[in-house]
Amino acid sequence: MGLSYLKANAPDLNSNPEMLAFVQNYTDMGFFSVLLFLFIGTILTMIVQASAATMAITLIMCANGWISLELGAALVLGENIGTTITANLAALTANTQAKRAALAHFVFNVFGVIWVLIIFHPFMQFVNWVVDTFFQTSNPEVAISYKLSAFHSIFNICNVFILIWAVKLIERTVCALIHLKDEDEEPRLRFITGGMLSTAELSILQARKEIHLFAERTHRMFGMVQDLLHTEKDDDFNKLFSRVEKYENISDNMELEIANYLNQVSEGRLSSESKLQIRAMLREVTEIESIGDSCYNLARTINRKRQTNQDFTEKQYEHIHFMMKLTSDALSQMIVVVEKPEHQSIDINKSFNIENEINNYRNQLKNQNILDVNNKEYDYQMGVYYMDIIAECEKLGDYVVNVVEASSDVKEKKIP
Repeated sequence: MGLSYLKANAPDLNSNPEMLAFVQNYTDMGFFSVLLFLFIGTILTMIVQASAATMAITLIMCANGWISLELGAALVLGENIGTTITANLAALTANTQAKRAALAHFVFNVFGVIWVLIIFHPFMQFVNWVVDTFFQTSNPEVAISYKLSAFHSIFNICNVFILIWAVKLIERTVCALIHLKDEDEEPRLRFITGGMLSTAELSILQARKEIHLFAERTHRMFGMVQDLLHTEKDDDFNKLFSRVEKYENISDNMELEIANYLNQVSEGRLSSESKLQIRAMLREVTEIESIGDSCYNLARTINRKRQTNQDFTEKQYEHIHFMMKLTSDALSQMIVVVEKPEHQSIDINKSFNIENEINNYRNQLKNQNILDVNNKEYDYQMGVYYMDIIAECEKLGDYVVNVVEASSDVKEKKIP
């Protein structure tokens, strides 16, 4: 908002370049004038927010004879820095990777400006030679325009040829300056961070993409739980458990942000069909967040079992593995349903079949657990942890079916 305000209220320098005629008073200070005009070019580009527009202003100033070609070139160097500063300002609220990309842009251009300043006069002589040799013209205004444009192009081309070999060094530098934060490992939202689009239908489409991403992340979270079951080293276990916990927090935030976005969309003028979609999508995000809660509950149960210094029997592990496989299959099928375009019919029988299999298997293991505890195959407490995992997987399967039903209901009603 601040950048937009500056741009909207800054003087129209492109249409009124005479406003900068005062700079003629600072053109005879030797190399200090070069540094001053470099600074002016940087500030000017930050205000105008377009290096091309500032370049046009520079060409007009040189053509009017207000400044020399050398000072025009200094303005061009400043423009190359100014255009990177606006990118860094825009990245202030972005994630770590975006900030690193903006900083890399800044480092790239600042280094280029430094080495050109070191050999400024020889470099200008080379530019003059190139233009005089290949772009011969008797018009001085055209010649100075050619030379400024050539300076800009040659500077950037040379900079690329020099720094292409230092990409890894630039990467290490910006990574050292801007550290990756834990919350940046998985950005919460990807498709609806820019606000609502021009129509409610487009906004709903973006929210649908976000819900699909939400579902994929919960599936990934369940995969971490499966890995946690067989992680033996304490450090690795604690790190993975913390990651599951972080995903659960992300899941809570995603539910809230997607729901708020859909509520904002619902305040506009909507067709009955769009209202139906929003209701179904709100139900989906609620159930997907519950899946994240179940994954976290599974991780906590595994953690409590680990603290007892006891382990499941081989038979128990076999049953848990099979139950988790069924649950993972249910999650995969849920993602297929959520992802499928609305105009396509959906076969939800696969999801219901998997859910029935999960329920039947849970009932079978529940009865078997009582017999195994009575037969002293494992103690009662290990039986509790064992059945907590089985029951939580069954509950997770219920949430999956709820998502499938919500998604399929609205899509089936849309099919002619």
